[in-house]
Amino acid sequence: MFKAKELRKMIDSARRDRRIDDPDEYIVGELHYLLTEGGAKPEDFSIRDLFHNLIADGYELAGDWERANKKGHQVTEGALAVSTADFSRITGQIFFTKVQDSYKLTTGIADKLATTFPSTIQRTELVPGIAATADQYADAIPEGHPYPLVGMTARDIRLPAAEKRGGILPITREAIIADRTGDLLGEAGTLGQGLGLSKEKRVINTFIGAVPSYDFKDETRATYHDTDMGFDNLTTEILTDFTDLQIADQLFYAMSDPSINEPLDVAPTTIVCGNLLANQARSVIRAIQVRQQDAVVRAGGARENVGDTPGNRLDFDLEVVGNEFLIRQLILQTGNGGLTSGTRALANAHWWYGNPKKAFVYKEIWGLTTEEAPMNNEEQFRSDIWHRVKVSENGVPGVMEPRAIIRSGGTVAS
Repeated sequence: MFKAKELRKMIDSARRDRRIDDPDEYIVGELHYLLTEGGAKPEDFSIRDLFHNLIADGYELAGDWERANKKGHQVTEGALAVSTADFSRITGQIFFTKVQDSYKLTTGIADKLATTFPSTIQRTELVPGIAATADQYADAIPEGHPYPLVGMTARDIRLPAAEKRGGILPITREAIIADRTGDLLGEAGTLGQGLGLSKEKRVINTFIGAVPSYDFKDETRATYHDTDMGFDNLTTEILTDFTDLQIADQLFYAMSDPSINEPLDVAPTTIVCGNLLANQARSVIRAIQVRQQDAVVRAGGARENVGDTPGNRLDFDLEVVGNEFLIRQLILQTGNGGLTSGTRALANAHWWYGNPKKAFVYKEIWGLTTEEAPMNNEEQFRSDIWHRVKVSENGVPGVMEPRAIIRSGGTVAS
């Protein structure tokens, strides 16, 4: 258990050190380092111990509470070093660390499926793309001649409106008296995990195509479709060997950038599927040799099987991302976006191939953030809530370039 007295000494020292321009920032930074790199964990701290040492007269006040002393007792600001604000900052950082640890799901894949797109626009947002055609630069410029003015081709993608999610964790008088640190940290972990799961599911639903998030030139379209929308990023191949990925590659080769009508500039980086198919995908990528067998008709009509073992045609650096959340969402979202994945068998047959972080973004107004309410407020008097920590995030997944990803239902063998 980490002793709050040590924190109090650090706070005293920081406030007295004239070389430190912003003691509050320094204190929070030191605690952040202690929790992230110094070996300390949120569970090493006691809310009661922190209250005793970081609130002026905290020990006496907690004793009054415990003895059910009915006399009024006003919390006062410390003369120099320790104040109610320090209790707020320290507990806020401890709970933030716990929330952040839980927010980052151990098996989550959202960060592998979408690139973070920082934004300040809460509503739907137009992302103008500017593309110059190669033909504009076809003619050489003679010596001494001026450079020509060139035009740009607009390509407008509209991202959805961002959505805010979060909750408030209260620290009550009863929790301080009973020192329910473990319970409070558990609630903080649950809040962080809930926000993490929410983002995970929303990103996956956009990735699998269940949510129509592709808005091109103010027309909302399905993320995955065949040639009726000008390109085909759907296939039905069962993932068996390198030839199935070659068929997906052929779809990439047939696509053109809609702005300049040039071949699509996409280099596949990832295969995404359920955990069950992920093992097969890894064997496909890592296979040193692939046995092929062809029937050859000999003289007299006799048939003879002739086999060979050519080397694998795939790059070994393709990443395979397997995930159970993906399978659960496929089952839940069957029928949406053309998905036929209502059973585990059908869901496990699905796979994706391409560059998901080029295809999808997560428009983020702000990432996981905590805020501490000031102490000595109305809630403290009315509800015995001595401290509140608000946790929130604001963002939404969107489709930037659906041509960068291929989806297969995995139902037909090549």
